[in-house]
Amino acid sequence: MRRLAVALALALVAPSLAAQDVSCGATDLEVRAVSFTGNTHFASHQLSNAIVTTPSGWFRRVLHLPIGALHCVDTLEVQRDALRLRLLYRQHGYYKTAATSKIVPDGARAVTVQFHLTEGPPVVIDSLTVAGLDSVTPRLRTRLLRPLDQLRGGVYDRDSLRAAIDTAVSRLLNGGYAHATDPLRDIDVDEHADRARVKLTFLPGALAHVGRIEIVAQPYKPGAPLAIDTETVHDLLSVETGQLYRQRDLLRSQRDLYALETYSHVDVGLLPDSLQANDTSLTVRVLAIEGLMKSMRVGVGWASLDCARTQGRFTDRNFLGGAKLLEVNARLSHIGLCPSSVRSDTAFSNLVNYYAAATLRLPSLFGPRNIPSLTVFSERTSEYRTYVRYTPIGAVAQVSRDLQPRDLRPGLPLTLAYQLEYGRTKADPAVFCQIFNRCSLADIDRLQRNSSLQVVSATLLRDRTNNLLDPSRGSQLQFVLRSGTTSLDTTGTSRFTRTEADASIYRLLGKTVLAGRLQLAGVFRGFTTSAATDFVPPEERLYAGGPNSVRGYSQNLLGPLVYIVDSSSVRDTVIGGRHLYEASNSAKIQQFSPTGGNTLVVGTLELRTPSPIFRDLVQLAGFVDAGLVWNRPADHVNFSDVRVTPGIGVRINSFVGPFRVDVAYNPYPSSVGSVYFVDQTSDALRCVSPGNPFDRGQVLPGEDCPSTFRPANGHSFFSRLTFNFSIGQAF
Repeated sequence: MRRLAVALALALVAPSLAAQDVSCGATDLEVRAVSFTGNTHFASHQLSNAIVTTPSGWFRRVLHLPIGALHCVDTLEVQRDALRLRLLYRQHGYYKTAATSKIVPDGARAVTVQFHLTEGPPVVIDSLTVAGLDSVTPRLRTRLLRPLDQLRGGVYDRDSLRAAIDTAVSRLLNGGYAHATDPLRDIDVDEHADRARVKLTFLPGALAHVGRIEIVAQPYKPGAPLAIDTETVHDLLSVETGQLYRQRDLLRSQRDLYALETYSHVDVGLLPDSLQANDTSLTVRVLAIEGLMKSMRVGVGWASLDCARTQGRFTDRNFLGGAKLLEVNARLSHIGLCPSSVRSDTAFSNLVNYYAAATLRLPSLFGPRNIPSLTVFSERTSEYRTYVRYTPIGAVAQVSRDLQPRDLRPGLPLTLAYQLEYGRTKADPAVFCQIFNRCSLADIDRLQRNSSLQVVSATLLRDRTNNLLDPSRGSQLQFVLRSGTTSLDTTGTSRFTRTEADASIYRLLGKTVLAGRLQLAGVFRGFTTSAATDFVPPEERLYAGGPNSVRGYSQNLLGPLVYIVDSSSVRDTVIGGRHLYEASNSAKIQQFSPTGGNTLVVGTLELRTPSPIFRDLVQLAGFVDAGLVWNRPADHVNFSDVRVTPGIGVRINSFVGPFRVDVAYNPYPSSVGSVYFVDQTSDALRCVSPGNPFDRGQVLPGEDCPSTFRPANGHSFFSRLTFNFSIGQAF
């Protein structure tokens, strides 16, 4: 058995393991495919990652074109691959696995390499003994034994055993046992009986506390004075003198200091001289080398809805001392180069959008885990065909706290905020008439005057993804609660509460990423479960459609819509002395706008895979989006109302994230909605939806203009395609 282990080890460290030779000679044979049979414990793509033999690129294998990587067979490496497969199984407890290889001709100059595996029975851990934990507190001992006890009676998987031991040692180090190291191991494997006996002896040492904290700070330039004094550094640490030693406190302190961006190098650890065998009072040493305290950044870009845009940011990371951060941000969009669809939206997208803000963050005010900040801003922002929000002045006060700090990994940050702003929202008059039952142009004008908006909010984020810009593994959960009041409603101030839940999951299948997302949101009256049917500002309503939502619909256009038509398209029918105004579905549309809803459900499933060519640069994607936006309780919806739009896309990697082009197919007719025309003689909007019961189209208080108007749309395949351009993945 020792000879077998040596042979397997030699196979793994062979020089040819680095990469398969892709330069093929005149007599070499191309590898068209690599297949596996007999494998149940491991998937074929996992086995492919454990061997060297690799098939040629997709264009060569499938289309027989001279594009992409060319891989030729190496018979010696094929034999070694069989040994590598045996070692992989042995590492995971299958000692009797046999692997054979076969090279089968596949055409005149190509072969298929086949591997057949006979897995055999696994080695089972029938005895697992843990010693050396008598001095550990009962509660901690239970936590230490839990991951190890789960291995008893299971397959003797060395990787699983290693992970369980690492977890136990980490819990010792975070429980005050600074001297804990890997346990002594006594492992006996009976290969004939397929049984293993494991004995682990831990040496935790004595409980230790933090006796002293030594801070060594160095300026950015030698000889220059320190920008941040050591007392401020001490206030930012998660470790204190006299507390029980926990390794995670040191790691968290190092993470928090790096997060300030004021230091080019940070090292938080134990002073080596203090970590002697019997020491119970330890010295923590903090080395912090300062970096640049001020920086400026400017960028330009383009997006299909924002058009040409630019932004700038100035940051002072030690504003007035004490590591206080001042950040000044400015953004401009709709500068120019707008596509025709945006230029046609003259009501909302024809002016430059801007944002100017100054943020002051005080990381040392309430300790490292509670970071308050204050932002003062002014902005003009618009949503395509929906509304324009003018905010001359606004402010946001917030505090963030990590509820479950996890060393250097993301934890569970909670952000509480209070927002107060003074401004106005401009929307299509038909939107105010449809949502708020205010159809007089004079009333609508009052609704669009400056008013105050106050919102308190809470945001909870759990991020376990492996990449911020382009995740391929992990999950992300976000919950948002917003509750506010506005003085805009002419009937008085009302309170709304908006809740959102957003969950995303990512799985790596070989080199293909399977991603899924589910969004749920609702707007309620106050803090009740009743739907908000009173006044809710347009910017607080729910919308769907666009590059990060249901991509078969343009931005915000999935859900309730209102239309305004030319008065010449309206029929006047006199019945019983009443004038019933109606517009036909062929009426000329002057303007259409989404009204948003108080309930939203959106789901997405997407596959992302490297392109057959330029694999490191280009990704191909296929997706299916589904969603629905409606107003409770007025709208009665069922499963058939859900809109499902499939599509394909291309992503090109860049330093700011993937540049994304998606095209989605929308098989549905135009969205149904209410329709109005502007009666200039009476200075009011008139409901002209087919079948409306209102005399002269005048909407009665408490009544709604029926959503019975459906404009005609194109029937060709290309007229049903929606193109989306953006930067960054859809989620």
